Amino acid sequence: MEYKSATICFWSGTGNSYRVSTWLGKIAEDHGLKTQIISLEKAKSEKIYPAGKEGFMAIVFPTHGFTAPWHVLKTVWKLPQCNASHVFCLATRAGLKFGPLFIPGIGGSGTFVVALLLLLKGYKVRGAMGVDMPSNWFSLHPIQCLKNHEAIIDRAEQKVAGFAEKVFSHSKIWFTINNLYEVIFGTLLSFISIAYLLMGRFFLAKLFFANDNCDGCGICEKNCTVKAIAMRGKERDIPYWKYTCESCMKCATFCPQGAIEAGHSWGVILYFISAFPISVYLLSLIGFDLADIGSLERSLICNVLDMIYFYPAIFISYYIFSLLLRIPLVNCFFTHTTMTHLPFWGRYREPKTKLKELS
Repeated sequence: MEYKSATICFWSGTGNSYRVSTWLGKIAEDHGLKTQIISLEKAKSEKIYPAGKEGFMAIVFPTHGFTAPWHVLKTVWKLPQCNASHVFCLATRAGLKFGPLFIPGIGGSGTFVVALLLLLKGYKVRGAMGVDMPSNWFSLHPIQCLKNHEAIIDRAEQKVAGFAEKVFSHSKIWFTINNLYEVIFGTLLSFISIAYLLMGRFFLAKLFFANDNCDGCGICEKNCTVKAIAMRGKERDIPYWKYTCESCMKCATFCPQGAIEAGHSWGVILYFISAFPISVYLLSLIGFDLADIGSLERSLICNVLDMIYFYPAIFISYYIFSLLLRIPLVNCFFTHTTMTHLPFWGRYREPKTKLKELS
């Protein structure tokens, strides 16, 4: 039976996953399918018209910390129960290019975790793929040149076209070199993925701040998919990043003033604050001799105490930091001691994508 319809649901910060969705949608339309491309958030409440084997759905999303972002996991779980519709998972991952060499990203467990959630909701997951798109993680490294971006994007488009042909032939897309690569690295890096979801994403979100170029326009707040930005201030509103931030980079890359930084110098301070060995300090205060406690018991006690300390330490420190940033001299110091302020560092967004298309 030929497919009659296609629904492509995406979640995208800087446009990579959205662009992959448009490629897949265009191919579906060329095959005569009734096609809709909608955000993953809208898919929670809108009727999804693929029914049974007559239509297919694709979930397209970026990978963070070698897995699916927490927001994607929550949203997929909130999708309506399904009548055994066919579904495919595509994860965009951070690709790089150096000279003629293309360096693949690592999607890790991303597609497989989302596939598992969909299976539990009654969908028939028919396949998965990771596709390299230009890296947007300006917190970690300088953004590559446009020429490299175009080469990575052209390669990705060809890969999506090959994937689509398998979809339309009703093939199952599991036993591929791509998926074997993801299984291996997803397993090896699973501890990083778990740490990222539980702790790392909170730390990374609290690196963002607005420099003095910020004019308080509020574009970042209005367009944040996860409502993680609040404009705060008495004399002048400036953005404040809440703990729901997913570090998707949408705010930074679409800021018309280029005012959003990832504070590396602040990150060093925040690391020492959050990594303070509070467990050792507290246990020694109440008379525990850590050398006399069994290694397992000590590990459990210390980990619980450190975890309880970590979250308040991050949030309170960042709140104080946000207040201090209103002092021009403090803002100037952190602005000029972060690498993201360097002229060559740059920001990335998918070249053809507009902000309104991502909502």
